[in-house]
Amino acid sequence: MLTVGPFDDFGVLGAGTAFPPRVVSNLEVLRGLPAEAWGNRARVPDGEQLEFAASAMEQTLGVRERAWASEEQTTLDLAKEAGAKALLDAGTTAVDLLIVASSTPHRWTSTLSAPLGAWLQLKCPCFDVRTGCAAGLFGLAQAGLFHRGGAERVLLVGTETFSRVMPRQSKMAAVSLADGAGALLLGRREGARLRAVSMNTNGDLAGLVYTSGALPPTHAEIDRGGYVLSGDAEGLRETVPAKYEAAIRAVLERAGVGAGDVDAYVPHQTSKDIIHEVCRRLGIPTARAFLNLHRHANIGAAGWVVALAEARAEVLRAGQRVLIASVGGGMSWAAALWEWR
Repeated sequence: MLTVGPFDDFGVLGAGTAFPPRVVSNLEVLRGLPAEAWGNRARVPDGEQLEFAASAMEQTLGVRERAWASEEQTTLDLAKEAGAKALLDAGTTAVDLLIVASSTPHRWTSTLSAPLGAWLQLKCPCFDVRTGCAAGLFGLAQAGLFHRGGAERVLLVGTETFSRVMPRQSKMAAVSLADGAGALLLGRREGARLRAVSMNTNGDLAGLVYTSGALPPTHAEIDRGGYVLSGDAEGLRETVPAKYEAAIRAVLERAGVGAGDVDAYVPHQTSKDIIHEVCRRLGIPTARAFLNLHRHANIGAAGWVVALAEARAEVLRAGQRVLIASVGGGMSWAAALWEWR
C-alpha cells in the first residue's frame, strides 16, 4: 500500500456533473432484458413479477434509476459538460493540469484528456488514468503531488459510458451500471487539507471483473462478446469489502485519526449493502455515508467524483473530516481523507 500526503491548503474550487438525458427505471431495465437473462425459467416474468423484482433490487442495491447514453453520445461528450460546469462553478478557466479517469474511453487508441483539453481550450498537460473505478482516487493523489510541485489548479474528471460494455443478458449488470461524468477543479483553498491518499493494486485479481477481448478489436471477438464486462461476480462481492477496509485503514493511520472521527463518508457508489458493510467493518455510522445510488447507480471512475460534487452541494460543511474510498477492476483500491473547507 502506498500512502501519500498530507497536502495542506488543497481543496475543491469548483465541481460539475453530467448525465445523459435518458433516465431508465429498474422496471424499464428489467422489461428490456432478453429472454436468456432469466435463465432456465419456463417464461419471462409477467408485469407483476417484474414490478416485484424491480422493487427488490431497489431495496438490496439501493438503485432506483440510472442514465444511459444514446448511440450518439460519448464518454467525451459527458466529460466536456462536467468539466465546463466545474470551471464555471470555480469562476476560472485557468488550469495547469488535466487528469481524466475512465474505463470506457471514446477511442481505444487515443486519450480522452487531449480532446477534452482542446475542447475546454486548456493550454496545459493532459493525461488519462486507468485503474478501474479507483482511477479517480489515483488521479486525486497525482493532483495533490503535482499541486505541491507547482501546478496551481488541477482539473480532475471521471467519466464513463458503462452501458456500452455491460452484458445485456446479466440482470445485475443492467440494473447496476450506468453512464455519467463528474469533474473537480482542485487547487489552493485555505484551511482545506487532504490528509492522505492510499493506493494499492493486485493484478492477480484482474479476473474478477474485466473484458476478455484483446485489442485491437476483431470481428470474431466482437461476435463472441469479448468487449463486454465479464468475470466472477460472486468472487468480486466477497473480495471488495476487504479492499475498501484496507485502503481506509491506511489513510486513517496516516492521518492519525480513528473511524469514529469521520464526519462524512463519500464512497464509490457500488451497492447499498457493500457501502453499509464497509461502514460496519470500520465502525462508521451508516448515517454518515452519502448515497446517491438511487439516482445514478454505478458510474465507475466517475462514481465518487459525482458523489463528492453532490455531497458538497447538499451536506458537507467546513471543518468536517470527509472520507472517500473506491475499489476498481484490475484490481485496484484507494481511499482519501479530507479536512473540508
